[in-house]
Parts: sequence; structure tokens; C-alpha cells
Amino acid sequence: MTRTLSILDAQHIGLTSFDVVDVREPDEFARGHLPGARSVPLSKLTESLGDHLPRDKVLFVCAKGMRSQVAASAAEKFGLGEVYSLEGGTLAWESAGLPVERPAPPAAVAAPRPLPVVDDSVSPELDAIVAVNMGELRRKRGMSLDELAGHTGLSRTLLGQIENGRTSPSVSMVWKIARVFDVPFSALLVTDRQSATTFLAGAKAKRLVSPDGRFSSRALFPAGESPNVEFYELFLAAHSREDAEPHRAGTRENLVVTAGRLDLELPTERFNLEKGDAIAFSADVPHAYVNPGRQECWMYLVMTYS
Repeated sequence: MTRTLSILDAQHIGLTSFDVVDVREPDEFARGHLPGARSVPLSKLTESLGDHLPRDKVLFVCAKGMRSQVAASAAEKFGLGEVYSLEGGTLAWESAGLPVERPAPPAAVAAPRPLPVVDDSVSPELDAIVAVNMGELRRKRGMSLDELAGHTGLSRTLLGQIENGRTSPSVSMVWKIARVFDVPFSALLVTDRQSATTFLAGAKAKRLVSPDGRFSSRALFPAGESPNVEFYELFLAAHSREDAEPHRAGTRENLVVTAGRLDLELPTERFNLEKGDAIAFSADVPHAYVNPGRQECWMYLVMTYS
């Protein structure tokens, strides 16, 4: 079984004791990495392990720990002596307040185009809706903020700010909270408004956006309708990646690419999709959306729950 190293253990032992290898893509590495780490993308690493790993004591790192576990497993099979995967990856490292290095990003990385401006007069603020629903779900389950923090990996302070409507949650934060409560993603976006016909104007869309602004999700269904089926428009900037944690057991995703290119990564498979290609897969496992191209990627996603 692949050995993992916690953030605390990595601090205690010291990064200089390891050959720290970041297996993310170069543009991800450029946006922030552990001090002293070197970049060896997972695809290149697995092609020639011996050429890339001169030392026996290696600590593999990625964004959340999924790719680094794949790299560590391959290195162990290759015969390297002491190999670890950093638990929680660079996101957990930075969330713990530890330093990261941020060199200038490669010139080839294109900035995402600005997302449409949201007209706040159309409907309640999305962060306020999430705040109300999160508070209700937490109280119904008799769960304290400390307990919720322990289950989600988010800080108590951050969760308190989300519940009070003072902080807008990212897509990944909403997924973490929904997963702990064992409810669909849309359960945190529900409003009381019900209508036989609902018009959703694109220019007035309410979006959930990743912290770096390179991934966004827009619900294309009235909140609270058809709780077992959800419909989304997804955006992924050029040379970007969005890792997704496992959803509820039995969850499936049906996805079609409408612009650009997409690489879909599953635990044991990788699929390359061009414009017009579609795929259906079980989403109750770790998965990732990767845009390997220079163009923006747009997708439509239908998510079904058992």
C-alpha cells in the first residue's frame, strides 16, 4: 500500500530530507509549489522513472494527493526504497499556512476571459442561499462547526463565514460540504421559489467559481426541482485542471464538450474528448477535468443520483 506523509510529519522531518517531486502539469506548478520542489509531470515520470528519480527517498506532491499516490505506487513497483505521497497535496499545505513558491507563470498559459457580470437584483445572492441551506442542514444533523470542519477539511473560521454569508464558497467547498451532509450539490442552492416555467438568463447567471477563477459551474435547472437530476454548464480555462472528489455512491455524470478539448481522468483510465464528444461515467470515485489546450473548454453536464 502506498505510504502517505501528513503535513505535520513533512514539517517535522523537513522537506530537505526528500527529493520533492511535483507531478502536476507545468502551469499548475508555476501557480505555486512546495519550497525546493521540482516539476516532473506524471505522464513524463511514468515513461522513464529511473531517469527522473536519482534519489531513493522521494516525496511526491500534487494538488490534492490523487496523482501523487499514482506516482508513488509506480515508484514502489519500480523498486525505489522510501517513497511517499503528501497527504492533501499543495492545497492542504497552503491551507495550513505553510510557504509556497510562486515563480512567474509560463507565457503560454492563457488567462480566462471574464465571466458574465451577475445582476444582483435578479435573485438572492448565491452565497446567501448557500449560507441559509448550510445552516439548516448542519442544525438538522446536530453538527457543530468544529465537527463539520473536521469532516470537510475546511477551517471552522471559513465555515462560519460561509454560513454567515460573509464569504462566497468555491465549487470545491460546496462539494465538500454537500458530501459530508450526504446531499446532492443542488441541495445547497435551493430557494423557495417554485414556478411552472423558469427563464434563466445567461447574462445574469449565478456561478460558482474556483479560487483561481479558472473553473466555473452554472446550474441550468430551477433550484429544488428534480432532486435526482442536475444540469450544469462548466467552464475550464486553457491549460487548467479541476480535481473532483468522489460524489455520493451511485452518482453518474453525463458530459458533452461544446468547445475546446478535455481530458477526463479516472482512477485507472484517461479519456481525450474533442468538441462534440460525450462520455458517461460513475462519479463516486476521484476524477479530474483537464484542459490540455490553448483554448477555453466549455461543457454541459447532467448529473444523476441513485
